[in-house]
Amino acid sequence: MFAFVRSPGRQHQTTTARVHAAAGAATRIVEQKMRGRIGPIDLAVASSSGMWDLVADAHRPMFGRRDPQVWQHDRHAYGTTTITATGVLVVINAQACRGRQSEIDKTLLHELTHALQFNRPGARKLIEASIANNYGIRPMTEREAQAANRQVDADERQAARMERHHRQLAQSI
Repeated sequence: MFAFVRSPGRQHQTTTARVHAAAGAATRIVEQKMRGRIGPIDLAVASSSGMWDLVADAHRPMFGRRDPQVWQHDRHAYGTTTITATGVLVVINAQACRGRQSEIDKTLLHELTHALQFNRPGARKLIEASIANNYGIRPMTEREAQAANRQVDADERQAARMERHHRQLAQSI
């Protein structure tokens, strides 16, 4: 189910080890609570700057662009999830999590929730349109942008609620 695509250096091995140990259990929790399937994903652990490089690299085959500056809103983000040409990429920010088990677990649950959301009917098309807009390829209308933003807000609320299951995740490993 997971393809681990990248891990940072030894200084972040605590975070990397926890992600490897918890990924399967976190997936089962998210799928059970949300009654859906995540599907195949690429999972990476990266530094703060490396996280956005991975996102930009994932988008290059789809959009012909590679500009990590488009995505570097928050260097302290715990993680991010995006679509790729073949599915979904989940990246955990090892620097932000700093090896803290509860933060790693919350982040995994949060980002895997997004992975499940991205597999819902119509979600991928909306995400592709938003990314193309962000890269300046195909601008969205004001109405389209508002609808996309409403969906992002709803998805974020749902993913934040999933974080409360971090104790269940810790106990299941």
